[in-house]
This record gives sequence, C-alpha cells and structure tokens, in this order.
Amino acid sequence: MAADRLEAQRAYFASDALLVERAAIWRDMTPEACLAATADECVTAAWMLERLDPDVRERAIAEQPLPADTEQLLRRIRRAA
Repeated sequence: MAADRLEAQRAYFASDALLVERAAIWRDMTPEACLAATADECVTAAWMLERLDPDVRERAIAEQPLPADTEQLLRRIRRAA
C-alpha cells in the first residue's frame, strides 16, 4: 500500500500535471494582475525570510550555482526557442 502511494506521488511529480495545475491560476490573468500577484508573493517571501535565524537566512539566500547538466539543458532549450 505505502509503496503504491509513493509510486503514485513519484509519477505525479514526474509528470506535467503539477506544472499544469500551478500554471492554471495565471492563465486568464492580465499582465497587471500577474505583476500584482508576483509583488504579493515577494512581500510574503520577505516576511518569511525576516523570521529566519540569521545563519539560516544567509544559507537560504546564498546564490548556488546550477548543476552542469541543468545549465546544459537550459542552454539547449534557449537555442531551440
């Protein structure tokens, strides 16, 4: 049973279903509404960061390089577009 549930979760997160669901809220929004929603999310993120311990906050906002395979994939996508 637990293995079936884990496999279902793995399949869900490996599919485009999650991306489609998360993008659906933006589909019919105007550019102005998207900008306002993005600004709200930034305020929420700043609020959350303010509540972290300083060491944790520094690790959370530290720039981390992309793995080489991810960078290569993004470059291929950009060239194909």
